[in-house]
Amino acid sequence: MRKALILGIVLSLFLGPCLVTPVAAQGSPLPAVELSCGSDPVMNVHPTSDAEISVLCTVTNPTSASEDISITKIEWDGVLVEMTLSEDSFTLAAGEDDTFEILFTGQTKIPATVQHSFEIEAKVESWNGLPYGQLPEGFWVANTSHIGDLKIESYGMVELLLSDVTTRYMDTSDEVEFNFQVTNKGNAEDTLEVVFANAAELQAAGFSFPGGTSVSEKVDYQGTSSVKSLTIRAPSEVSSDLRMPLLIRAQSTIDDSAPFSEINIQLDIKSSTQSSGIDGLDSLSSDDTLMYLSIAGGAILVILFLVVLVRVVSKKKPKGAVQAKVTHPIILPEEPDQESNDDIDDLFSDLDEETTGADEFDDLFDDL
Repeated sequence: MRKALILGIVLSLFLGPCLVTPVAAQGSPLPAVELSCGSDPVMNVHPTSDAEISVLCTVTNPTSASEDISITKIEWDGVLVEMTLSEDSFTLAAGEDDTFEILFTGQTKIPATVQHSFEIEAKVESWNGLPYGQLPEGFWVANTSHIGDLKIESYGMVELLLSDVTTRYMDTSDEVEFNFQVTNKGNAEDTLEVVFANAAELQAAGFSFPGGTSVSEKVDYQGTSSVKSLTIRAPSEVSSDLRMPLLIRAQSTIDDSAPFSEINIQLDIKSSTQSSGIDGLDSLSSDDTLMYLSIAGGAILVILFLVVLVRVVSKKKPKGAVQAKVTHPIILPEEPDQESNDDIDDLFSDLDEETTGADEFDDLFDDL
């Protein structure tokens, strides 16, 4: 009987304000708060994004008296993502509501496997002027909370790796195999696909693909595929030399908006009916052309050197003939026995007569 009396007195304290409140403003006669939030957030962490997202929440005072309400974080274990509240306290009149945001700020390139649970609580701090410590404890004080999960949105990003991107020179019916790898630069496991992007155009020109036009492999987050290959076969016959591009493209299958990774390779096909001779020079590669030009240039230089050498030798030939003529040794007469001085004088008189030849010899050197 005594307990019932005490309970009646307590209830009268809370029901009293309701009795004097107009009917239109009447609500719950007990302290309470309502909290509602939007759907669970999914954060975009693509390298070009801001890696931010928010959830809009509404807090309501459903009672017949004014309330002071606080919002607090109960659970949050995020390491790569930070959670904050745009506001954490409200003073609401009877039946009034207000909004706030739960803000999530993170880093880019977070793996899609990351997920964080969170919980916030809306709590009545005072009701009708009575602080929380003076409010009766029990089921009639209806605090509330919201529980949700933050998820990371997956995105695709690929990189095609091909070591040889030079022009392929082919004859008719030749086959060329392309070996490559693909790196998964997205934030989730992805099935990466490599295709000959312009296969239809190449098929119309007579090319074929013995192993198909695409190949794919499931690649782990930040992983690289095994070595893959695709083969292209040149047309069996072409009327003239053919040059076409081959576009090799790598793409993600989990993200349609992900950019492609592409490599363009030139295909040069030499006609099987091409005539030899001057027409054949058109099919020479740039390296062959440089080699033949170097050989021709060297031959021309050798010919010019020989011409110059012959002309120099021919100009010196007359002088050499004169020199050969005057360099013959002068044969002196045998010296007789010295019987008289007259004979000696006669001998020297002969030498005097030879001075004319010596003058001619000097004239020869003057010419030189």
